[in-house]
Amino acid sequence: MTSTRDSHSYACDECRLRKSKCSKEKPTCAQCRQLNKECKYSPKITRSPLTRQHLTYVEDRLQAFETALGRLFPGGDLDATVRSLLHDHEGPKPAPSSKSSSRHSTPAKTEADRTEPAPEALPQQADGFDWTENKITVGDLTDGMAALSIKPEGTGYFGASSSVVPLRALLKHGFDLNFPVGPAKPNAGPEGVPLKSQLLNTAPSGVIEQAFIDAFFLNYHRSYPFVHEATFRAQFYEQATRRHGQAWQILLNTILALGAWSVGDDNSDLDITFYQEARGHLQRVSVFETGNLTLVQALLLLSNYAQKRNKPNTGWNFLGLAVRMAMSLGLHKEFPGWKISLLQKEMRRRLWWGVFIFDSGAAKTFGRPILLPEESVMDAKPVLNIQDDALTASTTTLPPEVNGPTIYSGMIAQARFHLLTNSVYQRLISTPPLTPEETRSLQKPLEEWYNGLPDYFKQLNFTSESDPFALVRNRLMWRHWNLRVLLYRPILLRWASRRWTPGSSNEPEDPLEAECRMLCLRNARLTISSISDFMSNYLCTRIGAWYMLYFLFQAGVIPIILLMTDPTSTDAPAWLQDIEATKNLLLHPSLSSNRLAARCLQVINRLCSPAYTDTAADRPAGQPPILMQFPDQLLNDPTFGAMFPDVDQELNLSGMDFSDWVNYTPQAQFP
Repeated sequence: MTSTRDSHSYACDECRLRKSKCSKEKPTCAQCRQLNKECKYSPKITRSPLTRQHLTYVEDRLQAFETALGRLFPGGDLDATVRSLLHDHEGPKPAPSSKSSSRHSTPAKTEADRTEPAPEALPQQADGFDWTENKITVGDLTDGMAALSIKPEGTGYFGASSSVVPLRALLKHGFDLNFPVGPAKPNAGPEGVPLKSQLLNTAPSGVIEQAFIDAFFLNYHRSYPFVHEATFRAQFYEQATRRHGQAWQILLNTILALGAWSVGDDNSDLDITFYQEARGHLQRVSVFETGNLTLVQALLLLSNYAQKRNKPNTGWNFLGLAVRMAMSLGLHKEFPGWKISLLQKEMRRRLWWGVFIFDSGAAKTFGRPILLPEESVMDAKPVLNIQDDALTASTTTLPPEVNGPTIYSGMIAQARFHLLTNSVYQRLISTPPLTPEETRSLQKPLEEWYNGLPDYFKQLNFTSESDPFALVRNRLMWRHWNLRVLLYRPILLRWASRRWTPGSSNEPEDPLEAECRMLCLRNARLTISSISDFMSNYLCTRIGAWYMLYFLFQAGVIPIILLMTDPTSTDAPAWLQDIEATKNLLLHPSLSSNRLAARCLQVINRLCSPAYTDTAADRPAGQPPILMQFPDQLLNDPTFGAMFPDVDQELNLSGMDFSDWVNYTPQAQFP
């Protein structure tokens, strides 16, 4: 008889547990037969050797995994990231039977609420995200700030960091955001040609173009110096070769459009004439089958113009083409052995970092992914902080950088801001959602950026009205505080959503969540206060008004959310003061003809009407008017009125300065 006993096998589980001698018979040993127990032979457990060699191997392996995880989730707390990932995959665990005094031992439902993503606003139909922006209109469907596109139909996708997210959250929970919508008002006559553009035909050749080029370099170029002014002006006056043919015409008309826009208001349409001309040249040149620096400049500026003319998706497409074309020209790379002039090398860097900051900023504005190459792939040097006349086409020795502000200082600081925070933003729009712990840890890159700023950026108490650096400096701080608001805002909205939901359980307050809400409010207040100081001390250009409104509305919504969620709080009076300050700024004289400002004010009044009596309907007495800035030298000539004799007589334009003429609404149409 063949024995079933294996002298080299291990004892069964029952005998090992009892520490008794096992006969090792299969399928059942003698002990288990006697006790009527299930006999099971488990395989040998392989244990890790307790040696220095094995421990070193484990440490090296752990370090490799941490490095890989850090690259997947840059800028965050690895421990918090691991907890979030494990929670996301394991699902909620049963709540403990007894309460714990530690906030880390909160019930599982609360932990799920802490990381629950805000629901996306979805259109009704499968093609609901489709959009069309082939006409420039003044309507209520889309805006270039992605602030009031509450319903997603026909506006494209706006994600978690876009300005409209808080309003969509309110709408989802039943708050009344339905406003009477007027028909879109096209800025064009019956033939599709802007009315005022017909005045251009009566002006002497080149006069209007020169004026708007001056306006561009005075108002817009100071913020975004992507074009070399001396070179462009020489080309305009035909003192230098206009390279790239049609591409240069696109650039010219884009600069004219931005110049006209910068000195106009919502009632002016001269800029549309130049945009239509640029678009016509785009249709005549195959932009998908050619690439050059001039075309990248034109597409980059066109993207910003389209956004500011409430065509956000059109601008997004222009920008995407500019990014791809820039990389096809190697702008993201340095070529030390390339024998080109110092100015040409520097212009390539200025253009690349212009593409970089525009694409990074647009992604954050619209809540869309950043598709730029990683920092390790880009080796383009930073832009030099030099005076504009220090580097010319004939320069053979690189000029030293200066310690004070230049026209390029803002561009340099903004590029560094996006370099340090793009990974933070990508984490914000990724899954799993941020926990309060990780949100706090993601503030470190912003602190690093701020600490590395030159002192002249941190001094915000200048009062010189003629300070050309004021907008660049203040807007940089607004952008900094805005990203902090965006990071903390999901936690605020999750808290508000729980309170807005009927029948939701009254969970214990999470101290770290409460701290994040207060930090969100703090950065919103810093923004509102800074904008108030800026509007009180500086002349407000149209581009300044645009950015002021963009950052103000996002900041102003934060105290509104707090007030609507907890109106009986002891902090409610302070929140009301924040809302009052926001409303007063929206009523500022420099925004008197700004339709988007009026819509933002309408939204705030509607939201706050149950808890807030409108005491700011009238503009505060004694508030000094702040006028749109325009250079005195632009067409400020005694002979200006005589340039348009027929138009003067018909429309009574005599005595107007150029800014009045740009913003004048004609009462009659021209043939």
